[in-house]
Amino acid sequence: MAFETIGEKLRQARLNKKISLDELQQITKIQKRYLEAIDNDDFDQLPGKYYVRAFIRQYAEAVGEDGDHLVDVFDGKRKLTDDGAIVDRPEPETVNGSRKALHQEEAHPSKFWTSLPVILLGLVALAIVVVVGYMTWQDRQSDPIIGDTASSLKVEGTVEQTSSSAKESSTAASSTVESVTESTTEEKKMAIAPGEDTGSAISVNITEAKKPVTLEFTAKDRVWIGVQVDNAYVYQATLAANETQSTPLPETATNAVITIGAASNATVKANGEEIPVNAGENNLSPKNVSLALQYAE
Repeated sequence: MAFETIGEKLRQARLNKKISLDELQQITKIQKRYLEAIDNDDFDQLPGKYYVRAFIRQYAEAVGEDGDHLVDVFDGKRKLTDDGAIVDRPEPETVNGSRKALHQEEAHPSKFWTSLPVILLGLVALAIVVVVGYMTWQDRQSDPIIGDTASSLKVEGTVEQTSSSAKESSTAASSTVESVTESTTEEKKMAIAPGEDTGSAISVNITEAKKPVTLEFTAKDRVWIGVQVDNAYVYQATLAANETQSTPLPETATNAVITIGAASNATVKANGEEIPVNAGENNLSPKNVSLALQYAE
């Protein structure tokens, strides 16, 4: 049977599997009114093309259809009948390639760049430890030399002065070493502060962050998550219940937008610290979390 539209194809696949819209809503976590809109090819009722693509994939996966193919049909890249024909488009999409390939391409080189700052910090710390150790050793070696010289002098009134000066010098040097050690080990801690929350979106400020900032997502239930930097996706994935995934942000990023397909179905962390998204209970609506990033010097 040939179908004329995406909605007809998905609806018939759902009926063939004897899945009601209510059941499909529980499977995909997509609101029933959006599922009805997809069945009727009324894509204007959905929040935007970004959600249309995501919902088509989730609907197709639930009823055993090829979601990527149907998204290509929606974008005008392919025909509904899978004859392999490719339709030329006048303008390319902003994100090229599949989500998985894009994520893998960015994840592999980031391992080196992630480890490079740690190596540099380690070398700096080692150099400081060597300098402080050398200064301490010199101070300890100087005490017996001064003591011997002072004890060998026979002139009254000069021995006590020499010993006193040596002790004061040693105390001042020790204080300097302790001050240097404390200043080198003290580090500023990253701070996360939530800002304005409109219900469907929340702004969050992150200061004193170490580069690169790594985002970690843990799904409480099945959920779609996307991350944009400068209006371009750097990460997109659908997580199963109890699944955890992570992705590093570009080191030059000063802002990022995290979109959670169902707000209460996921938790988000930045460099191991939880980001408050104010999801609410049983909130299956999408929510955008806008991050403003300031890095530690």
